[in-house]
Formats: sequence, structure tokens, C-alpha cells
Amino acid sequence: MKYVSIDIETTGLNPETCQVLSIGAVIEDTDNIMPVKDLPTFHGVISSREISGDPYALNMNKDLIESMVYWQTGKDDERFDLERMTGMKFYEKEEIVKSFYNFLLENGFEPNGEVIHLTVAGKNFGTFDLKFLERLPRWKQYIRVRQRILDPSILYVNWKEDTSLPGLGTCKKRANLPEEVAHDAVEDAIDVILLLRKEYNPGY
Repeated sequence: MKYVSIDIETTGLNPETCQVLSIGAVIEDTDNIMPVKDLPTFHGVISSREISGDPYALNMNKDLIESMVYWQTGKDDERFDLERMTGMKFYEKEEIVKSFYNFLLENGFEPNGEVIHLTVAGKNFGTFDLKFLERLPRWKQYIRVRQRILDPSILYVNWKEDTSLPGLGTCKKRANLPEEVAHDAVEDAIDVILLLRKEYNPGY
């Protein structure tokens, strides 16, 4: 199975009043397991001229916002160095979905008409990330997410003691992975893959 692990960073929890800051996406093929560093990866940052949101989320993403400012004010060579060092690419809001779409095309996803149908993995993707992504220009034109989302939390729930599904950090701890959550879109997307690999490729 080929799936895409997707995570986003936002300026808050409300998709109607807050913004997407970055999109991280990592492609996994369960028939061709590769080292994480070799997996096809998309890390796009929306270069917003105005940002609004919740103080907690803005503070948590202050390094990302600082990089955005540096890119907006930097010269071409400075922008090139920033993208090379961080792996991030910076896009206008109207451009990022088409760039993500092209990334999928380049990595073997075939459209039906012009729409690509994706099997997606993500922690809370269906109830959080997707609501933000669907508000981006051209998302619904180019991308369809299949109904069944691969959420790793169901693999790590303690049915006797948990009162709700565990968060990403708890899942990592129970999988014997470092429990720190990076709150970086790509790193969090990779964590989801590592958690799922414990199920379908435990010896990796």
C-alpha cells in the first residue's frame, strides 16, 4: 500500500479564523520500505504577509514564522541557503496546493481526470488537518482524501486505562520511541510512519 503521511502547522485550532503555516507530507510504500531519510518528502511553507491566530500556537511556531520573515526579506542567495538548510520551500497561498499536487505526480500518483485520490495517515488528520487543508485554494479541485484515515493512535490505546485515544507523544512512548513531539510538520508526519511501521514492519 502506498500512503501519504500528512501533518500541518497552524496559527490555532479554528480553521475559520486561523491559518495554515506549513504542510509536511511524506510518502510511504509498504511494499518497498526505505530508510526514513530516503522517503519522498514535501515541506511547504505559506509565505503569508499577515498572520493572525492564538498566542500559544504563534509562540510554538515562532521559529517557523522567523524563517518566513527571513525568506520574505532576504535576497535570492539568502533564500536559496535557507531552503537548502531547512528543506522547506516557500509558496504563496494560491500556489502551495498545486506544488503539492506536482510533488505527488512526480512520485507516481496518477490522477483520475485532474484529481488525485490519496490514502492519508495522520494523527487527528480527519478531524483537524483536513478541515484546514480543504480551505486552501484549489485543494478540492486537485485532491481527494479517501474516507478511511490511518491514525496510529488506535494501535497504542490502553483499553483498560485510557479515557480517550492517546496523543502523539504517548503513542511514541508506548512504541518505545523518544516521546518528544517536534511540532514540525515533516517530523510529525515521519513519527506517524514510524508508529505505523511497528504494526506492518516490526523488524525494521
